[in-house]
Amino acid sequence: MQENTPKTCLAVLLAALFLAPAAHAAKRRQPAATKAPAEARRLMSAGLASLERGETAAAIAAFNKAAREQGSVSSYFLLGWAHYQRGFKLGATETADRDDAQSAIDAYALALNLDPSLKELPDASRLHFSMALCYEAVQSYGKALDAYKLALRSAPDKALIPLHAARLRLKMGDAPKAVANIELALSRAASSGRAAALRDAARRDPAFAALLAAAPTRRALGIASAEDGAIVAGIGAQDEELRDSVRDGAPPPAPPAQDARVLEKVAQGDAEFRFRRYHSAVSAYHEALALNRERMTLGEARTARIHENIGAAYNRLGQSDSAVRSLEKALQQNPMNPSAHYQLALAYAMSGKTAVALEALSESFKSCVQPGDLRRFVMQAKTDAELEAARDLPAFRSLVARYADRVARR
Repeated sequence: MQENTPKTCLAVLLAALFLAPAAHAAKRRQPAATKAPAEARRLMSAGLASLERGETAAAIAAFNKAAREQGSVSSYFLLGWAHYQRGFKLGATETADRDDAQSAIDAYALALNLDPSLKELPDASRLHFSMALCYEAVQSYGKALDAYKLALRSAPDKALIPLHAARLRLKMGDAPKAVANIELALSRAASSGRAAALRDAARRDPAFAALLAAAPTRRALGIASAEDGAIVAGIGAQDEELRDSVRDGAPPPAPPAQDARVLEKVAQGDAEFRFRRYHSAVSAYHEALALNRERMTLGEARTARIHENIGAAYNRLGQSDSAVRSLEKALQQNPMNPSAHYQLALAYAMSGKTAVALEALSESFKSCVQPGDLRRFVMQAKTDAELEAARDLPAFRSLVARYADRVARR
C-alpha cells in the first residue's frame, strides 16, 4: 500500500471536505446538506495550502477567518487541526504547547456543538483522536479517554487508537485497563493481519516506551523481555500506513526534554502578573524569552502569549509605546488573537492615537470566534477607562453598536 505523506493527507482532506465524502464515510454518513460560501471555501483552501508549507500561524489565521465567514463543522475542525499541528511539533503530549492544545479543544468543541455526529467530516476519528491527545496535553485525562472511545467508535479498524488509550491508562496508574486496551488493539490489528506491524510500531515509537518498560503491558503486547528497546531495522509501507492512519501528518515523536529554567521563569512571570507585580512579571518574562532563544523550549503559541502578557503589563504600568512593541510581536505569531488586539487598542488609546485604537478594537471584535469572547470584549470596551476618550466618538459608538447587536442576536 502507498505511504500517506502529510501533503497527500492534506490534499485528500481538502477534496473530501469540499467535493465529496470519502468512500468509507459514504457508507456511514449522508453528505452535508449545505455548502460553505465561496469566501469560506477559499479561506479553508488557503489555510490547507499554508499547512502543506508548514506555515501553521498563517493556516490558523485563515481558518479563523473562515470560521467567522461561516461557523461550520469543517471550518472549526480545520482551525482545531491547525492548532493541533502547531502544538504537537515535538510529537508528544508531554512536550505539546498547552495553549495550542486548548485552542484545538475549543475549536473542536464548537464543531461538535454544531453536529455531535460530525456528518460533514469524511473521517470523524481524526477530530476525536487529536482531541484526545490535546486533552492529554492539558492533563484532562478523563476527557482524553472519552475522546479515544469516540475515535475508536468512528474508526473501529484503527488499532493504534486503543494502544494510545493503553498508554494513557498506564500513565494514570491503571495497569489492568491498560492491558485490556492492548488486547483490544491487538484484536483489531489481527483482524486485518497487522498485529506484527502494531507491535513493531509500539517498539519504534518513544510514546509507547512506558508500555514496554512495564512487565504486564509488555507481556500483553507479546514482546519478550529480551526485545526491550529493540528497534526494527526497517519498516514497510503497511507499517507506515498503520501509523499514519491516526497520526495523519502529525510530526514524528522525538522530543527533546523541555528546559526547566525556561518554564520556571514563565511560571514566575505568570505568578507575578496574577498578583499585579507588573515590573517583576516583565522581568521574568524577558528572562524566559532570553533563555528560550538558546533552549528552544517554548512553542509559537506560548511565546505569543508571553509577548501579550508583557504588553498587558506595560499597559498597566502606563508604558504604552513598550506595550505596542510587545503586542505587535504577539500578533505576528498569532494574528487572530482577540485579546492581544484588544490590549493593542488600549495601548494606542492611552498614547492618544484614537483612530488606530479603534482599528485595533475592530480587529479584536472580528477575531472573536466564540460568542462569549465577543460579548466580553464589547462589555469591556464600554467600561474600560483607557477607552474613555474614544467613547464619545461616533465611530466608536457605531462599532460597538454593530457588534452589540450581533451578540444580542445570538
